[in-house]
Amino acid sequence: MPRQKCKRFTSFRPPCCQFNPHNLKPHQESITLLAEEVEALYLMDLLELYQEEAASKMEVSRPTFARIIKSARHKVALAILGGQTLHLESTKERYVVAVCSENETSPYAGLSPKSKYIHFFTLENHQISEHQMIPNPLTSNQMKPSLVLTELFVNHRVNVFITGTIGQGFKTNLSSKGIPVLLKEEISDNAITALW
Repeated sequence: MPRQKCKRFTSFRPPCCQFNPHNLKPHQESITLLAEEVEALYLMDLLELYQEEAASKMEVSRPTFARIIKSARHKVALAILGGQTLHLESTKERYVVAVCSENETSPYAGLSPKSKYIHFFTLENHQISEHQMIPNPLTSNQMKPSLVLTELFVNHRVNVFITGTIGQGFKTNLSSKGIPVLLKEEISDNAITALW
């Protein structure tokens, strides 16, 4: 009897979940990347971590991680070279949202990457399960947001950054790490205030 599969820790949420070839044939089989395979690709190929560090972040052994990444890369190659639809499975149970704010108690005030505070909200099943606030390291030095905040957001496993303004360089840098940016004007006030 096979042993029960251990739960893998995943934090990356792909902004889209399906890729279709231009000349898709009707009734063509699709390939599905499991959430753990998406996470492995994110950690190794996007963040460029070594297998041991990536395995630690997923809370699996290095040999297990090696099997997951090998399977993920094989599926991606099959989809691209075979012209098949690639579906990315995403567990939508847990998200980390980052917001830079001028106010300690009202994270909705003055949304800008250079604001005084950074709020991290962990949402599980559409409810806030954890709220952490730290001083923004940009207020004590003159560094660019892309140099400081990108790494900070990756370390906090941020899935979405909500802001009122953002420079193109910082937005591109976050995007290269798989962190989508939502501008306040693109989402309703109700959606933001529902976080708190």
